[in-house]
Amino acid sequence: MAEDDDPVVDEVDVFLAKGLAENLYLFQYPLRPAGIIHDPSKVQAARVKPRHQKVELEVGIDTHSPQYAWSKGEQIALNVDGNKGQEASHFTSDVMDKQVLTSTTVPTPASCYAVGVVRDGELHLTPVHGAVQMKASYSYLDKADVRMKEAATADAGESSQDEEEDNPRAVTVRFARPETDETKARRMASYQYIEQQLAEEPWISCTLHGAKGPYAEQERQLLYSRATDFDASHLTRPPKEYLSMLLPEAAEDNSEKPAMPSNVLSLSQLKSLSLGDQVKALMTNAKMMSFSQLLALLTSGVDPTAVLRTVQQVAMLVQGNWVVKSDILYPKDSCSPHSGTPAELVCRGRDYVMWRFTQFRFIVRKEVTSVIKLPHEDVKEIFEQLAVVRVNKGWEFLLPHDQDFIDRYPDVVQRQQMLWDAKYAQLSKLLKLAKGDTPKKGKEPSQTGQEKEMVVVSGQERVKMARQRARSRSQQSDPSSTSAQNSFPDTINVKTEPVDQAEPMDISSGVDNHMGNGEVLLPVGANARAANTTDNSRKPSDELRTEVVKFCSEKLKSNMVLNMSEMKRLLLLRLSQCPPGDVLGTGVSDKLLEQSMLEAGAMQIQLPWPPNSETTPDQQKVFALAHVGDKYDKIRQTVLEMFNESFKLRRNVINSKVQEAVGHEPNKHDIEKVLREVCVVKATYWYLKGTVTS
Repeated sequence: MAEDDDPVVDEVDVFLAKGLAENLYLFQYPLRPAGIIHDPSKVQAARVKPRHQKVELEVGIDTHSPQYAWSKGEQIALNVDGNKGQEASHFTSDVMDKQVLTSTTVPTPASCYAVGVVRDGELHLTPVHGAVQMKASYSYLDKADVRMKEAATADAGESSQDEEEDNPRAVTVRFARPETDETKARRMASYQYIEQQLAEEPWISCTLHGAKGPYAEQERQLLYSRATDFDASHLTRPPKEYLSMLLPEAAEDNSEKPAMPSNVLSLSQLKSLSLGDQVKALMTNAKMMSFSQLLALLTSGVDPTAVLRTVQQVAMLVQGNWVVKSDILYPKDSCSPHSGTPAELVCRGRDYVMWRFTQFRFIVRKEVTSVIKLPHEDVKEIFEQLAVVRVNKGWEFLLPHDQDFIDRYPDVVQRQQMLWDAKYAQLSKLLKLAKGDTPKKGKEPSQTGQEKEMVVVSGQERVKMARQRARSRSQQSDPSSTSAQNSFPDTINVKTEPVDQAEPMDISSGVDNHMGNGEVLLPVGANARAANTTDNSRKPSDELRTEVVKFCSEKLKSNMVLNMSEMKRLLLLRLSQCPPGDVLGTGVSDKLLEQSMLEAGAMQIQLPWPPNSETTPDQQKVFALAHVGDKYDKIRQTVLEMFNESFKLRRNVINSKVQEAVGHEPNKHDIEKVLREVCVVKATYWYLKGTVTS
């Protein structure tokens, strides 16, 4: 291929030899230092169990080495062999003069290995039949214990031989039950059966041959392929099937994994789930958490908008925090594990407790118990999930009030408030609540856990508010001037008018803040801060423009290529980290964001998208940073300009165009570096980042 940077320098014929295919083993020594090589001449004996691939080697020890402890060697030999002449000795001398190496089977399949030799430009491969790891065995040390026990038994038998007489004893006869196929398979797979089969297979003694002897040379010739070994029948298969034979897919592990404890959630298993299942699993295990905690536990890079949409399906908002729904913890047709109470009654009582915490920071357990009428164990479990007891105060909601979430997502707060109103209306009928049970506004002390009332403000009213606020700043010396905040009552409902195109884009929350009729939801007291501080009919403030340009420059330098949709997502993440009152939170329009990216040095790529593309208009607006002040600027600009003419490029076309632009043959490593910065490769084609799934 012309675009291939790795040309073929040589071709070698490969042959498959079968002469030793059934008898070739790979010996591994995992405990031996790499710099120490065993002398084959020191191997005194070898034996093998071919059916179980078990090997034992007796390797001599240099007893004259300065590192050899002679006293220890004598003690070990005495413990193992005892007095010489009583029975066959394990050691040939009075000291420990050899060690035994026993093999263990390698978990990795031996079919992954082959021995290759090269002769006359030909590569001959012989598959390895088995691989074993040789480790020192100390089973001979058990002989001392066996000898001591036998001696003690013999002495006890001789002393009591004359005193004891044979007495008749009852014998119980048992008949074995017929063995089913399932029982037989289970027995044959047991460790005891495998060890029994291994012990029953006899050892076969082997004759050792040196590596340079005539017999070794004769066996080495079998590593070369012979004419009778060649079989090309499998080469007639299609290329894909042949490649699958060379590189088979890894078999899926269908074995049943051990179950995790009910109160433990594995993060590694969590990341393999879908977003909805991740949120449900986290909320079920944690019972409640703040939105920032939820984002931190999910997979990195997850869209907060999608998380916010998903969490509302499994949880309810209480004091700015998310609490798992009762029907998730207590499914239908189930019952309480403590008292056996039907799940419907437990859910009803838990929902009432949750609703009370939406009204107050502290609640009294006795008051709630008299209403929900559940057993003591169930009430205790509900309160321990949601609150912590405080002396002389009652039960306090477990998590601190998350005012930041309430200010950042006012539409979600109002939607949840509507759900709680409907839930309370349902609970009032089921629990037969009196009118006095409903907290009255103005009579209850203001709690930090209470949520703000919501008002409805149109886009046109937001413009008016911004203008009035600007005038109030310029007339601070005039006591008669009023602020924009005081010009609106606590509860207003202004019908919307057509929204101006220059209105700031919705980045204050991950969910659409506009109602069906175009109205915008804002919390009382937050209208002046949430409204745009700039007049939408005029240019944005210099401070805001400077901050947006700085933000765009920072993100472009770290990503090089960004589309409008991704830039909005990054801006949303930045806003979630900004303190209240930050200038970026005053509103950034699409037009301002595009202008800021161009002022930050980016160039807009007019990418010719395919006709069947499913991308959104924001995703089709692609911006790239061509000049960063390094030696790759010319190459980077040339590559980016090529995407104005083609959606995808081949490497050889890129090389030719870059060579034409720079006037000489460029360094291939420089082109590769630039392509990795701004592109992704897929099936020999290069695409701009963010335009195709890698």
